[in-house]
Amino acid sequence: MRFNKVAKLVSLACSGMVAVSAPVYAAETEESVERIEVTGSRIKRIDMEGASPITTITADELAKSGFSTVGDALRSSNLNAFGSWGGGSNNGWGSQSTVQLKGASAFHTLTLLDGKRMAKSPVMDGGAANINTIPMAAVERIEILTDGASAIYGTDAIAGVVNIILKKDFEGVQFDARLDRPEQTGGDSSNLSFTGGLNSDKGHLVFTVEHYEQQKIMQKDRWYTQPFVVEGGDPNDYQDWVNISPTGRVLTQGGAGGWVYSAPFSNSDKSCSDVYGDAFLGPLDDSDYPGDTLCAYDYTRAAATSTDQTRNNTLIHYNYEITDQIELTARAYWASNETIDISAPVPASISIPNGLPAYTTDEGLDLVELVADPDAGMNYRFDTAGDRVAEHHDNIYDILVGLDGSTDNLDWDISFNYNKYDNYTWGTGYQLKGATTDLVGQWNDQTNSFEGWDPRDPNSEMPAGATANYDKRMAATYVDINGGLSFELFELPGGAAGMYVGASYREESLDSKVAALAEAGQIVGGNGGSGGEGERDVTAGYFEMAMPILDNLELNLAGRYDEYSDFGGTFNPQVSVRYNLIEPLLLRASWGTGFRAPTLSDLYQGTSEGFGYIKNYLNCYEQGESIDSCSRWDYGPTRTGGNEELQPEESESYNLGVVWEISDQVNISLDYWSLETTNLIDSLGASEIVRTQAKLWEAADAAGVARPDVSTIYPGTEISRLGNGKIDYVVSQKLNVGLSEREGIDVKVGAGFDSDYGDFNFGLGWSYFLKYKSSYSSAGVQILSDDEAGREGTPDHRVNLTADYSYGDHVVSYFGNFIGSQKSWDVVDGSWDPDAGQTEDDGKLYEIDSIFYHNLTYTYTLPWNNSISLGVTNLTDEDPQFAYDGTYDADLYDIRGRTYWAGFRQSF
Repeated sequence: MRFNKVAKLVSLACSGMVAVSAPVYAAETEESVERIEVTGSRIKRIDMEGASPITTITADELAKSGFSTVGDALRSSNLNAFGSWGGGSNNGWGSQSTVQLKGASAFHTLTLLDGKRMAKSPVMDGGAANINTIPMAAVERIEILTDGASAIYGTDAIAGVVNIILKKDFEGVQFDARLDRPEQTGGDSSNLSFTGGLNSDKGHLVFTVEHYEQQKIMQKDRWYTQPFVVEGGDPNDYQDWVNISPTGRVLTQGGAGGWVYSAPFSNSDKSCSDVYGDAFLGPLDDSDYPGDTLCAYDYTRAAATSTDQTRNNTLIHYNYEITDQIELTARAYWASNETIDISAPVPASISIPNGLPAYTTDEGLDLVELVADPDAGMNYRFDTAGDRVAEHHDNIYDILVGLDGSTDNLDWDISFNYNKYDNYTWGTGYQLKGATTDLVGQWNDQTNSFEGWDPRDPNSEMPAGATANYDKRMAATYVDINGGLSFELFELPGGAAGMYVGASYREESLDSKVAALAEAGQIVGGNGGSGGEGERDVTAGYFEMAMPILDNLELNLAGRYDEYSDFGGTFNPQVSVRYNLIEPLLLRASWGTGFRAPTLSDLYQGTSEGFGYIKNYLNCYEQGESIDSCSRWDYGPTRTGGNEELQPEESESYNLGVVWEISDQVNISLDYWSLETTNLIDSLGASEIVRTQAKLWEAADAAGVARPDVSTIYPGTEISRLGNGKIDYVVSQKLNVGLSEREGIDVKVGAGFDSDYGDFNFGLGWSYFLKYKSSYSSAGVQILSDDEAGREGTPDHRVNLTADYSYGDHVVSYFGNFIGSQKSWDVVDGSWDPDAGQTEDDGKLYEIDSIFYHNLTYTYTLPWNNSISLGVTNLTDEDPQFAYDGTYDADLYDIRGRTYWAGFRQSF
C-alpha cells in the first residue's frame, strides 16, 4: 500500500497488562514499511501512538494476568472505571458480560471484532455486545481506544472503542487446557481450546475451537450473601435485616380487616421456622408499619449468586491473495452459550376475597383469621413448587467477506458482514397469576372443618395447576456493507496529505417475544418482558484526512453523517492533532461529538415488569411526614416500555495528552479527558415518579386546586395504590431525561530492563476521575448532581500494576487491580449529637474501604514445544467491600475468592 509519509512515529510497546507505546522517529527513507489500520482510524499508517490514546493488550499479556476469559480481563482493567456487569443470577442478563469505558453506560462502549461491529445482544436490548462470547484462544490482541469515535464508527462509540483483533498469522497446531478451583465453594471453571493454522504461497487459514465451563456460586456459599442484622439493629424488626424477603407467609388484610399485615398463626410458642421450615424467619415486626407482623423468607438458601455456564466457540479466518493487488478476507464465527440461572421460589400474592376463618389445625396450629374483603389475600413464597430455573441459550453467527486492493494511486476496500444473535430462555417454576385464588379451599359448616388447600397451613398440600413456564425468544440481526477509498491529496512540508472516504449501509432487526401469558402479565416471578419488534436501515457517509503539516506536526480531520430510517440523521465531526515538541516528547489533542441511536428495543419495547423496593412518598405525605425525609419503603412491580418518540443521545468529548520516551527502557503517557453527554435515554425510577406525584399533591393542596396526575409531568407514567396506601405498581416508559459530565486523567507507564540475571518488565495504568456529575429528575426538571467522583459505586481511583520476570524457560508474572475507597451516602449512626444542636448533616459519612487484588502466574517452558502454568487469582482472598447496609457492588468486586489454577499448552 502506497500511503507514504502519513506519519513519522513507530511504537515501542512495553510488556504488561497496561502496555504503553512511546514514539521514536522513523528513518527518512522511501523503503517499504508495513502500514496497519489502527483502532480509531481507517487510514493505514506505520505508527500506533497517535492523536488519540490507545491501550494495547496482547494475548500473552492476557494469559500472564491470570484471567481465563476475555470478559474477566476487560472488566478488571483500570479503564473500566466503575466496573461492569459480569453475569449473575435472578435476572434476564444472567448470560451476559459487558465493559464500560470511562464509567459510562455499556451502551456507550462500541465493541469491534477486527474493526467491524460485533453482534449486539438482544438480551441487552441490542445496545451492547456480550463479551462472554469471545474465545480467549482466538485473540491476538485487544486495542482499547479511550476517545470518542462516532466520527469514525457511528453510533455507540461515545466513551470509546474496544477492538478485539483475532489471530491471523498462526501456523501449526496448539492445544490449551486450564482448570480453576476456588478455595470457597462454587465457581469452579475449566476451558479447553484447539488452534490450528495453515500457510500457502497465497493464502492463510486459522481455525480455533474453545470450550469453557463454570459452576454456579450459591448465595448460601458466601457469608456476606447470607441473612444478617445490620450493626446495632433489632433482630425482631424486618427493616433491620439484610438478605431476606418480606414475602414468606403473610396475611394481607383488606379494608374490612383494617389493612393489617400479620403472620398466619398466633401460637406464641412457635416460630415461623418451626411451622414453615428453616428458610423462614420470625414472626418479625415492621417498624415502617407498626402493628404489622410477618414470616420473612431466607431466599439465599435456594438462590444462586452466579450462574452455571457452558460456552462453545468456533472461529475460522482465511486470507487469500487473488492477485498481487487484491486480497480476499473471509471469516466465520459461531458462539453457543448455555447458562443456568437458579432463583429462589416465586414470591407472589394470592387474592382471597372470601377470607379464611380462624381455627386450630389437628397439629395444634392456631390460624389467624383473614377477614373477607375484595382486597384480602396472602403474600406467599411458593417454596412448595420448587425453585425458578431459567435456561438461557445464546447463539451468535457472524460471517464476514471482504476485499482489499490497491493501485498505483489509491487503496480501496469493501466488506459484507452478517451477524445474528439468538437467545432463547426456557423458564420453569413460575406461577400463573390468579390461578392460586381458585385453588384455595373453604370452611365447611356441615363438617365443621376446612376443605381444600389452606395456604396458612404447612400440612395442607397445594393442588396442581398454579405453576407455569416463563419462556422468551429474542433475535437480533445485522447486515452491514462498508466500502471506501484511501488516496493521497497533495504534498505538505511533512509529507503527502492523505484522505479516506467511505460509505456504509446497515440493516437492523429485532424480534423479541415472550410466551403469551407472560406478555399479558399473567406469569408471576419472571423478568425481562418483550423487547418488541422493529427494523430499520442506516445509511452513512464518512471521511478522514491526515495532514502532516510539518515533519513533527500532524492534523487529522474526520466527519460522519448517519441517516436512520426511524428518527432521522445526525452529523458528527472530529479534529485531532499531534506534535513532537522534541524527538522523544509527543503532545496530542482531540475534540469530537458523538451519539448513540435509540435501540430498536428503546423504541418498540413491549411492557415488562420488574420487582423492587419503592419509596412510598405518597404515604409519608398523607401521614403528615416530610416528603424529603420519607423513609417508608414498599416492595412492588414497576412496568416499563419503549417510546417511539425518542431521540439520539449526544456527547461532546476532548482529550489532551503527552507521551514521553524517557529512555529506551522507560516511557510514560498522560491524558486528560472530558466527556459530556446529553439527552440520555432512561426509564424513570419508580420512587422518583412517586416522589413527583407527592410533590404535585403538596403544591396543589397548598394552592387549593385539584391534584394533577404525575403523567402531566412525565408522559406515560402511572401509580396504582392499595387501599392502605401501599404501592400496588408503578408504570414508567423510556424518555430522553438524562445528562452527565465527566473528567479524568489516564496515566500509563512502561519499563523494561535486561540483565544477566533475567529480564524485567513493569507496567502501570492509573485512571483518576476528576469529576463525575449525573442528572436526576425532580418534578420534570433535570438537575445536575454535585460531584460524585469517589462516592459509592463511582471510585475515583482505579490502578493496574504488572510485573514480569523471565529467566530462561521460567517466567513469573504479577497483576494487581486496585479499586479506590468510596464515601457512602449514608451517615453513620451516632456520629452526630442532637443535644449539642447538631443535625444529621454534621454526621460522618460511612466510607467503603479500598481493595487491592493480586494475581500471580508462573510459567515453565518445557523442551517439547509445551509449557505448564500455575497461578492464583485474588491471592489474599479479598471479600467484596460493603456498603453501609451490608450489600456490595457486584460490578466492582470479586466473589470467587482465592482461586488456584493450572494450565497446559502443547504446540506442534
